[in-house]
Amino acid sequence: MYQTFACYIVVILIYTARPEASPELMQTDHSLGLILLLLLFFYWLVRKSCRRLQQKFLQVDYEQTAVLYDRLQMQLQIGAIIIFTGMVYGADLGLLLTKLPLVSRSEGVNNLLGLSVFFILQVIIWRESHKYLADRILLLRPRSKYIKARLRFALGLVIPWLSLLLTIDLFSLWMPRTIQQALQHPLGEMALFIIFLFFMTAVAPPMLVHLWQCKKLPDSPLRQAIINLCRHQQVGYREIMLWPPFEGRMATAAVVGAFPCSRYLLVTPDLLRLLNGEEVLAVMAHELGHVRYRHLLFFLIFFITFFFFNYLYLDLGNAWLLSTPPVKALLDSGIGNQKIFLSLLEIVPLLLLYLLFFRYIFGFFLRNFERQADLACLDLPGLGPFLISAFTKLGFLLGAAGEKPNWHHFNIPQRIAFLKAALSNPAIAEKHHQRLKKSLRLYLLIFLIILLPGIYWQQTGAAQQLHYRYLSQRLEHLLKENPREARLWFALSSLYIESGAEKKALAALQQAHSLSPDDPETLNNLAWLLLTIKEKDLRNYAQALQLARQAAAAKPLPHILDTLAEAYWRQGNNSAAIELEEGLLKQRNPENSDHYKQQLKKFKRAEP
Repeated sequence: MYQTFACYIVVILIYTARPEASPELMQTDHSLGLILLLLLFFYWLVRKSCRRLQQKFLQVDYEQTAVLYDRLQMQLQIGAIIIFTGMVYGADLGLLLTKLPLVSRSEGVNNLLGLSVFFILQVIIWRESHKYLADRILLLRPRSKYIKARLRFALGLVIPWLSLLLTIDLFSLWMPRTIQQALQHPLGEMALFIIFLFFMTAVAPPMLVHLWQCKKLPDSPLRQAIINLCRHQQVGYREIMLWPPFEGRMATAAVVGAFPCSRYLLVTPDLLRLLNGEEVLAVMAHELGHVRYRHLLFFLIFFITFFFFNYLYLDLGNAWLLSTPPVKALLDSGIGNQKIFLSLLEIVPLLLLYLLFFRYIFGFFLRNFERQADLACLDLPGLGPFLISAFTKLGFLLGAAGEKPNWHHFNIPQRIAFLKAALSNPAIAEKHHQRLKKSLRLYLLIFLIILLPGIYWQQTGAAQQLHYRYLSQRLEHLLKENPREARLWFALSSLYIESGAEKKALAALQQAHSLSPDDPETLNNLAWLLLTIKEKDLRNYAQALQLARQAAAAKPLPHILDTLAEAYWRQGNNSAAIELEEGLLKQRNPENSDHYKQQLKKFKRAEP
């Protein structure tokens, strides 16, 4: 389940980081043709791979089939991600979907349709795997039932995220503009992320058990024994459920939900058939150990700290990466589509960071949490040997698959050996608990140390300054090739103003004005800068008034009229300035009305 969840997170990251304002790389029919071609190629690849494995099954021992099957599934999942990435960035899938009715106004609907395309790739994998490999892997029959079960399992992992997006879309229809702007602020994004985590832990579990078609474990001595075990361990839960499998090797149990009100204990029928009553209780004691040691809450801490790290450093890292000579040279070369390249430059470091964090840091704690949950059985007299016998049976069932390395679990022989050692020497268990505590403290300490410089750089606007430097360098490069392009000079002047380089901005605006003397936006910006530039020796109120009048005559928009009012005030004509500003405020719901109100107060309060 962990690998499937990681796969869908990668897909979500790939799709949400697509170029929002991507240019249309090709016509719609060409885009659809490329998507269809990629689908057909993937179908051919999956079919060929499954048929090849079917032939290989005839030549290997039965216990090797599970290992080969799992390896193929992982390879096909990676292939599906690559094909999907080609659709998003090569065929511009996101832009294509926005052409559908209502999709352009709903990020939730757009993501739902985008993920639906990925699920088509998944269905191809499930269908061909069942067609050629069901006999040896004991997949659920008939094929349609197996595909529906896999689809329900996958939807259970992504629907909470889609539900949050759709809810935000619905709220945005009546949400005031101020709240929408607040949610777009980094602090607003953090609040949304925390809400999403709460939703995942408190609301999603009932949704999962419904989608997975779990049923209440029937009344029986075993159910009563599990209930008594929960009471003894003081673990609250909502229900004990049977978890129907879609593959014959799903002899497992799980606990979902961090809070008692939405916590479910899940056990598959295969596990009940494989193990006796005491062994099932030992496995359930392992699952309750996750609750007792608060592993699910620690998962929340890991996600929150990872999100904060991304917020503090990812944009800064991307901004720095853009200023490095190799990237700068590649952008200056003009090879390929730069919007797609910039989007990939944003998503690739994030994916690498995600893979490194979850593979090595989260994976380290996950493996040791599982070991700590194994040790929870030793707290109950007599259950430890039954967990060892349960693992032994699972090892026979899984064969070589239970012995292969795993990033989120120790393999079965390792778990059995550790439990036997802990049974013979209780100090081993205590040593593991203490080592895990120290590791958690060290993780939090390192996070706090990393947090401080990140907060400082955010406060100083380091990432923004790096972005300004990158964009300025790009425009300067373009101006070397097109020195008479007025729009480039105007854009460069805006960047200089944002970065505080007013003297450079003035020179760029004067160059833009000389190339396009009648452009109202250039006239307006040049007038405003001549009125407000910090170096007073560079101010020229008379020229600014002339430019502002010319801009207002050509394009009497509110921000241009505001510049003209400022010019009148600087020249001492308060009445003209007040009249213009009052006229702006009389408009229905004027944008920047707070600025116009402040301007009016200034004009009425004092001489320039």
